[in-house]
Amino acid sequence: MKLPLRQMYSWTIRIAAASAVLGLLAFLAVQASVPEGSLSTVSDLVRPAPFVSEPKPSERLAAPVELAGDGRLFSLVDSPLYFDVTPPSAFDSITATVRYANRSGALLEIGALASTIDDQFELRPGENPLLDTLRWNRVRSGELTLLERTHRYASLDEFLRRPPDLSRVAVYRAKAAVPYRPAAYRPAEQPREIEVSLRGRHRLLTYVAGESLNFTFYVQDMNRQAGADPVIVSVYRLGETEPLARSILADDGNTRDDQRSSKLRAVALTLTDPAPGVYQLEFTASNDVFIRKILTPQRKLVFADRLYLGDHVGYSDIVRPISVLVGGQNLTARAAHQESLQTLTVAGGQLALGEPQTRYGRRLPAAGGPQTVISPRRDVLLETDGMFALSADDYFDPLPLIIDQYTSREDLDDRRIDYILTSYQEPETDGTLSQVQATFSTDKLALTDGGAYRFAVLAPGIGESQRDLRLASVAFTFNRGRLTWHNAVSRLVGMFSGRLSGGPLVLTDGASYDESPE
Repeated sequence: MKLPLRQMYSWTIRIAAASAVLGLLAFLAVQASVPEGSLSTVSDLVRPAPFVSEPKPSERLAAPVELAGDGRLFSLVDSPLYFDVTPPSAFDSITATVRYANRSGALLEIGALASTIDDQFELRPGENPLLDTLRWNRVRSGELTLLERTHRYASLDEFLRRPPDLSRVAVYRAKAAVPYRPAAYRPAEQPREIEVSLRGRHRLLTYVAGESLNFTFYVQDMNRQAGADPVIVSVYRLGETEPLARSILADDGNTRDDQRSSKLRAVALTLTDPAPGVYQLEFTASNDVFIRKILTPQRKLVFADRLYLGDHVGYSDIVRPISVLVGGQNLTARAAHQESLQTLTVAGGQLALGEPQTRYGRRLPAAGGPQTVISPRRDVLLETDGMFALSADDYFDPLPLIIDQYTSREDLDDRRIDYILTSYQEPETDGTLSQVQATFSTDKLALTDGGAYRFAVLAPGIGESQRDLRLASVAFTFNRGRLTWHNAVSRLVGMFSGRLSGGPLVLTDGASYDESPE
C-alpha cells in the first residue's frame, strides 16, 4: 500500500533524525576512548600493533639480534621502510617516534606521504652524525640553527640580512635564503624548443631578469598504469612555498592501463613581470606522463635532484643515446625494467646497471664543474644532490651545497664551507638507544588507496654504505584537541563529509622513491 506523500516525508525525516543521533552516539563512543585527545600505539616490528601495518618491504629488515637491556633490534639493510597507519577516527596530527641504535654514523630521517599524484614524501631530520660531530658555533632561532666555522653572526636574522657568498654555505633540511648573483645575464630574444623525453615529476629551476617567465610543456599520457594522470605545473620564487601561478591539465580521459598513449597536449604557465631572481617550477605528474617537448625563452634551465630519462618510442630497440650534465657530489642511477639495463658513461668512467630497481652510485669529481653522463638506452632514473642540465648553456647552480648521506668533513673543508643552515636538532639518548620524532599535520598528508597514512623510516644510502643502524620500535601518537559538546558536531560532519588530506598537495622540497612498498 502506497503511503500518502505527507506521511512518507514524515517517516523520511524521522529516519534521517534517528540516523543522525545514532551516528553522533557512535562517533562520541569512538571519541570517548581518547577523551584527552591523544592515543598512542607502538610497533616492536614483530607483533601486530593496533592501527599500524607490518613494516614493509619486510626484506629491508634483517633478522633480530638481542641487545642486553634493550630487547630485540632489527638491522635496517635498505631504505625506505614503510608503515601504513590507520587511526580509529579523525585526528589533527600524527607524531612518529623511532627508537634505534646507530652504531656507525648512518643518516636517519622520517617521512610522511603528502601527494599521491607523484608519491612525494615530506621529510624531517632524525639523526645527522656529521652535524653532531662538528664543533662549530651554533646560533638558534625557532626551528632553524646556523652552524658557523668561525663565529661571525650574532643572530640568524643578521645572517639572512647580510648573507655570505653562496659558495660558502651548505644546507640540511632547511630553506636557504642566500641570494644567487649571476656574473652576467642577458634575456633571450626568441623562445626555443627543447626536444626531450622525461618521465614523471620534475623540479626545474630557471633564472629571470628583465623578461617574462614562460613555459609550455607538451606532454603525453602513456596509460601504462591504471588511474587518472593529471598534470600540475606550479611556479614559486625560490625559497618560498606559496605558488605565484599554477596550471592544471586534466587526465586524457583514459584511466585504463591499455598502453594506448594520448596525443601530445600542452600545459602552459606564464609570469608577465617577475622580479629578477631564481624561480622554481614543480612539474607534478605520475610516471605515466612523459614530457616530450619544452617551449621557453629562458636561457638558464636546470633540473634539481633528479632527471628521469624516458624511453624514446615505447621500448623500441632503436634508441638514440643522450648526453646530459650533472653537478653535485654523487650520482645515483636506477633502471626500472630489464629492457633498460645498460652501462652509463659518467665523467669518463663506466657505471653498469646490472639489475632492475637497484641503485648504482658514482662519486663525482670535486672540481672541474658539471660532469657528462651518457645514457645509451635512456629509460633510467638519475638522482644527484646537485643539478642536471640538458646542455652546457643551460647549466647554472643557484643553491648552496646540500648535505646528504655522503657528505664528510673533508667535503666541507675542500669546498670551503663556513656556514650550515639546518632545521636539525640532536636526538635524545637513553642508555644504548636513541630516539627521534617528527609531527605531521594530517590535513597536509595524503591517503593511500586503502585509506591509510603512509610513513617512512629512511637511512639514505644504507644499502650501499653497509652502515649499522638497528631499529627497536616505531611508535605513532594521534593528537587532537580535547573533545567537547561544542566541537562534537563539527568533528562528526568532518568525519562523514570526507577529508581534504587525500587531495593533491604540491611540495617544493619533497622526495619520491618510485616504488611500491607492497
